[in-house]
Amino acid sequence: MSSLLARYGWTAFQRKHLHDYNRAAIVLWLAVAIAGFLALGVAAVKLAQFPASELAQVIGWIAITAVAAAFPIQIPRTKYSIATCDTIIFLLLALHGTAAAAFAASVECLIGAVRTSPRLSSRIASLASAPAAMAIGGSLFEVAAPWLQQHGVPAPAAHMAGLAVAALVYLAISTMALMQIVYLKRGLQLSLADWFGNTSWVGTLYLVSAVLAGVLSLNAQLFGRSAALVGVVAIGVALVLLRAHFRRQNAEFEEHEKRAVAAELEAEQNQKRFLAAFTHASIGMAIVSPQGLVLQANHALCALLGYHEPHLVKRDFRSLLHPGDAALLERHVSGVVARRAESFSIELRCLDADQRETWVSLHCALFDDHATADAGLIFQLHDISSRRRAEGELLHIAYHDSLTDLANRNCFQERLNVAVEHSRSDRRFSFAVMYLDLDRFKVVNDSLGHPAGDELLKEVAGRLSACVRPRDLVARLGGDEFAILLEETNRHEDVTSLGERLLEALERPVLINGTEVRPVASIGVTFSDLGYREPNEMLRDADIAMYQAKADGKGRLVVFDTSLHEKLAHKLQLEADLRRAIDDGHLSLVFQPLYDLEPLRLHGFEALARWVHPTRGTISPGVFIALAEEAGCIEGLTRWAIAEAVRQLAEWRAQGPHLRELVMHVNVSGKDLSRDDLVAHVQSVLQRYDLPGRLLTLEITESTLMQQRDLALRTLAQLRDLGVRLSIDDFGTGYSSLAYLSTLPFDCLKIDRSFVIGMHKSVQNVEIVRTVLSLGRSLNKTVIAEGIETHDQLLRLKELGAPMGQGYLLAKPLAAHEVRESLVERAAQL
Repeated sequence: MSSLLARYGWTAFQRKHLHDYNRAAIVLWLAVAIAGFLALGVAAVKLAQFPASELAQVIGWIAITAVAAAFPIQIPRTKYSIATCDTIIFLLLALHGTAAAAFAASVECLIGAVRTSPRLSSRIASLASAPAAMAIGGSLFEVAAPWLQQHGVPAPAAHMAGLAVAALVYLAISTMALMQIVYLKRGLQLSLADWFGNTSWVGTLYLVSAVLAGVLSLNAQLFGRSAALVGVVAIGVALVLLRAHFRRQNAEFEEHEKRAVAAELEAEQNQKRFLAAFTHASIGMAIVSPQGLVLQANHALCALLGYHEPHLVKRDFRSLLHPGDAALLERHVSGVVARRAESFSIELRCLDADQRETWVSLHCALFDDHATADAGLIFQLHDISSRRRAEGELLHIAYHDSLTDLANRNCFQERLNVAVEHSRSDRRFSFAVMYLDLDRFKVVNDSLGHPAGDELLKEVAGRLSACVRPRDLVARLGGDEFAILLEETNRHEDVTSLGERLLEALERPVLINGTEVRPVASIGVTFSDLGYREPNEMLRDADIAMYQAKADGKGRLVVFDTSLHEKLAHKLQLEADLRRAIDDGHLSLVFQPLYDLEPLRLHGFEALARWVHPTRGTISPGVFIALAEEAGCIEGLTRWAIAEAVRQLAEWRAQGPHLRELVMHVNVSGKDLSRDDLVAHVQSVLQRYDLPGRLLTLEITESTLMQQRDLALRTLAQLRDLGVRLSIDDFGTGYSSLAYLSTLPFDCLKIDRSFVIGMHKSVQNVEIVRTVLSLGRSLNKTVIAEGIETHDQLLRLKELGAPMGQGYLLAKPLAAHEVRESLVERAAQL
């Protein structure tokens, strides 16, 4: 017995179901439970005394109550629901008395408690509170209605008033008892204000239900109880429809809530992602107010500018800029703030904590800050100082001669182009062009060597610069050729006087390597008043005048006139001879070996065209190749050179397996790359001689490439598809954008010989070579050094990491039979 008590007794029940109740809560819970079950027992006894017919009606109403309690109406967008059985409970009170109502109320509360709470203690309290409260409320109804009639209140009104009083008492006792238990559990005291605030809406429902029950019961008294049943059915149908409507609204609301929660979650995740990306971004980022104040800065920006974040926040961003760039940024920002533009990117200078300049690429866009009414700005700053320095070096290289530091051909051409356009738009503007070529310069090179020739060129450059006005442009066009652009020349006599002074200045002797040298020059001059429309025409006529000066005995000045054009007939004859030489196969190729420098090993050859004229002797490649381009027969020359070079390489490869990986470089012009049939010709030659495309490299000069790049891109891509390798020749003598160069399909860069030869004379030349080698490594392109003529140059190139090279020190250009007799055998021994 004791074991059963221990297992099922009060102590066990308390430990299992009332473990979180304090003493006061337990006492009140017991009181409610006892009172409720007593009231339920009394109600059951009274119901047992009902006639069978009436008892059946009561049971039917209670069943309807149970069904209604099981399917409450959920109020949309709240956590509350309406139990629609209250009207039936009060109708039972009006028609069958307190016992029936108490029993129905207990059923309704039990079903509601089972639906809403898993705890047995809560279910018992709900089950008990309802009959106890209804017993008191029903008793008041049974007393209040007759009392009101005795005091003159009409019976219907007294009846409905009594039901209202019963509903309010039922509400007060049932809800206050249950709420008091909860408050006592929490150690709180229930106040009337708390009770009223939480149950006022329930009281409204009870009063409405009581009034409906009163109306239905009065109708039942007048028309029979079937009228009440009809009313209840009508109300039930209406409630079913209302419940369906509310369920649909609840479903829509829940779906909306899900979407809203998902959107909020996504927004929160986006905010977290943005914050993480902002904080840990590798580039500097700042959120800036429309007024220019820094609101937030990331770690990369602090590192870039050398500030701690507290020193940047709330600081005017313009104070971080170079004074010369602040106005530029402000103009662009105003456009974004005014919504005239969505974003912009500019390059400007920032000042770090030590007031040192740092070039940055700044991108600005609008940033919607939900914490403020105005949209802010987000700045992204990328350090481009290294790129700016590299571009500055390459820009200087592109527009300046590395030996003399004069303007080069590119620079001169651009200035001359501007001058021609100016003279065409303003006839009062006049200018002149001088074309200078040193006489007997080849003698200096051949007798004293190239270093002595370079010293002479620098001396000439200095003397020319000293004689002209600051606004005049002196340029070295290449080799021993110079040009001078003289602007605002109103009188021809002034120009010719300057030419005579230049001749006098150049005739002064200079001591080079212990030898006295007189740098005599021939000068050609032409004037803009001849009506030139193209800069090349003007430079051509100055060149023609210069050659006339040479023909007249050198060391003099000749002014161009139209009669000189007659002498172009000789040039036209040379052009005709060149065409016949190409067609008849009277040209030849020589092959300059290419070597891997570390270890020294034969890598391949560069094919160089040569022309021995039957009457004029050897014609310089610089003359006949330029003439071929000018005359439009360069295509035939290139086709022949490619076919002959591939044929010769295939012949050498057949002599042994040690020669199978030799490569052949062939020069092509910009015009060749713009031809539609170049790719087909190369493919045909490779197939004819069974040569892999990777063993053929086509070279194009940097300046020509940049002039023809749009036309050449498609051809270059098709050549790459054949496996043919591509090389930029004379790299550093033209201007290639780093961004554009990285996209070109080239495999090799050739450092121009002028930089290699000048390494021992200038640290700048060494740095230029180092820069090009570093650029090649960065772009994953092979770098070849041209013009290696001394052991010092070879050693220095190896130290700098040059992978390949060519030059007279390694091997001079050789005829095909000389290659077979010497270098091929030598390569086989390595």
